[in-house]
Amino acid sequence: MITIIYPYRNRELNRITNSLNSLSTQSNKNFCVIFVDYGSDFDISESVQELLIGYNFVEYIHSFHNNQPWSRSKAINIGLRFTKTEYVFIADIDIIFHHNFIAHLFELKKENDNIYFQVGYLSEDESKKLKEFDNYNITSKSIPEGKGLSLFNLNCLLAIGGFDEFFHFWGAEDEDVHSRLIIAGFSPIFYNHEILLLHQWHQTFESLEHQKLTIQLGFSDAFNLNKKKLRFNQSYNILKPNNENWGKLISEDDFKILNSHLDSIILLNKKDVVENFLDIVLPNTKDRIINVVFKEDKYQSTLSYKIKSFLGIKVHDYYSLKQINDLLLKTLLIYYKDSQFNYRVSSDLKSVQLKINLCRG
Repeated sequence: MITIIYPYRNRELNRITNSLNSLSTQSNKNFCVIFVDYGSDFDISESVQELLIGYNFVEYIHSFHNNQPWSRSKAINIGLRFTKTEYVFIADIDIIFHHNFIAHLFELKKENDNIYFQVGYLSEDESKKLKEFDNYNITSKSIPEGKGLSLFNLNCLLAIGGFDEFFHFWGAEDEDVHSRLIIAGFSPIFYNHEILLLHQWHQTFESLEHQKLTIQLGFSDAFNLNKKKLRFNQSYNILKPNNENWGKLISEDDFKILNSHLDSIILLNKKDVVENFLDIVLPNTKDRIINVVFKEDKYQSTLSYKIKSFLGIKVHDYYSLKQINDLLLKTLLIYYKDSQFNYRVSSDLKSVQLKINLCRG
């Protein structure tokens, strides 16, 4: 049997249906699915669970990474911890499978080789149509550098400690895992003899790069940060970037404990206040939960402040909430990626809240 892992958060239900329906018609049914819901909104996760009841080959796992940045690496690693088969295929909720795909996996699987597949991309209009696999019109094909849809021997991934959990938002995690597998002595093979996977259209992640503050979590330099970490791993032949606790699932109880902490401290957007929090308070706080809300100082908008600034009279320097957002998220992902935290931008975009559990264990 082969396990298929779906990393998922807050995507449209029709994508799930299209993908799982294509698995329902496989000529070889010797597979199972681990569906990892990485912190979807609760109403969406409830709908997903209801949908998945119709697919008896699917195991649903919800990790309460709600209000945390998306990490495909962490979602996959959670799935790996639940995998019991010798081989595992890393899927994508956008994928439609050829009806002989599982049969091909059994023909291709090798102990020391990791197979990644060429993908056929569908246009937005074509993705809305229901067709037999071979009748879809493909707009383009993936290149050898695209390694996101791969078949692995599970022991290969365990030998390198899974996907690097540094990577968040999008980009670099697939290239990194294959690079580290090469260091460990395993070979990547690009299968492009025929198209066995179709990718449903969606907006490109590059276009979602956050240049303004939004309620969707993100920061301006996320992609470049991932690329820097990828180059670091490659330059120093990093084999196991994670600690031994990789693939950790956040339970509902842990989520409730963090979110029951209601008492918050208001911090204004003065530069010295923000930098004191990031440089002193956060790294030197142990064994407690921090709950802070960053808001703009009303004085910043007053005529008095503007006149003093114009006249060169010394006044406080300020960060915008967008700058605070970027500083906070970057700090969290670099230094606190293994900590449980809850991060929100208010719906009116006038405050940023961080709850973080700094208790050991």
